[in-house]
Amino acid sequence: MTGPTAPPLQGDFNALGLPELLDYIHTMAKTGILLVRNGTVTKTLHFKKGLVVFATSNVPEERFGEMLVRSGRISPDQLARAAAQITRGKRLGKILIEQQSITPKDLWNEVRRQVQEIGYSLLQWDSGAFQFYEGEERIGENITTSLTVPELLLEGLRRVQDRRLFEQKFPTRDVIFERVQPAQRPQNLHFEEYEKHVFKLVDGERSVQEVVDLSEIGEFETLKTLFIFFTIGFLHVKRKKDRFAEEQKELKEAQALVKTYNEMFAFLYHYLLREVGPIAENILEKYLGKLKVSQPELYGRVTLRSNGSLSEERLLENFRELAPPRHSALVQGLNEYLYASLLAIRRTLGGDHERSVLETLKNTRGDLFGKRS
Repeated sequence: MTGPTAPPLQGDFNALGLPELLDYIHTMAKTGILLVRNGTVTKTLHFKKGLVVFATSNVPEERFGEMLVRSGRISPDQLARAAAQITRGKRLGKILIEQQSITPKDLWNEVRRQVQEIGYSLLQWDSGAFQFYEGEERIGENITTSLTVPELLLEGLRRVQDRRLFEQKFPTRDVIFERVQPAQRPQNLHFEEYEKHVFKLVDGERSVQEVVDLSEIGEFETLKTLFIFFTIGFLHVKRKKDRFAEEQKELKEAQALVKTYNEMFAFLYHYLLREVGPIAENILEKYLGKLKVSQPELYGRVTLRSNGSLSEERLLENFRELAPPRHSALVQGLNEYLYASLLAIRRTLGGDHERSVLETLKNTRGDLFGKRS
């Protein structure tokens, strides 16, 4: 490598994450050597115009010969015989081909795999120091590969199982991601079906937490997948969700919903009151009491008002305490009381009265009754 004209880019993983550093080298199409240390372990990634072309490691298990044995390409005896013949001008790979232990194709494929494995292993580190020496390099290797950083990040990050690494990347779950236009995304990457599932949930409006709530693969895998898509350039941050504004909007929608259902509840109460008198209140209180037992999170302390509607302020107080998704839980709970009121009419007055009530709702309050579906 020619002598650098400027001090190397350097730091540690606490100041700059390794994926971000690799993406920077890739995006800027840098040429040079990235040297990474963690304790006594030292590894390098060699770049040419942003592509990874070679890698080294002082970990014995990541040496070329050891990897060939571990993958079953050669036996320990074959490695020992070849290693004994290594000279300054004759490399291990060439000797193994001459001994017909591997083919030329095997050699190139295994060099690529070694580079990949060293790169993947770096992404498992949660700490370390790095230096990037920019400039034309001479690695002394005739056999190199051409590995893109998005390829490296995709598979390497898939292998990370340390939950903390991804939780640290999302200290707040209010971030909203937006998909990058297809023409601007890296090409020729293969995604698993579960990764496509998470990607489809990103719509430019949902926060990270909302994507996690909707995802079928759990919190950890969803956060990992989102971080992968963000790191390889398929997502970018659109904005941070205004939690207060969202809560106020959600509360306003809940208020309108409760009002809508309360109009139906009042209608059903007055119908029953007209037919059976003041006992109507006792009948509906009985059904409301059952819901207080089965759904205390929504109906706790909720009372029946004099006009047959439910106490809106109590419902909304309970609504604020519900776990997401709160809107669907509110709709389901209000439907339960609606069904209970209709059941009370059928049991008290008979099926003809229930059908009459349903017909009236359909004809006069279709906008409200339609919310039962």
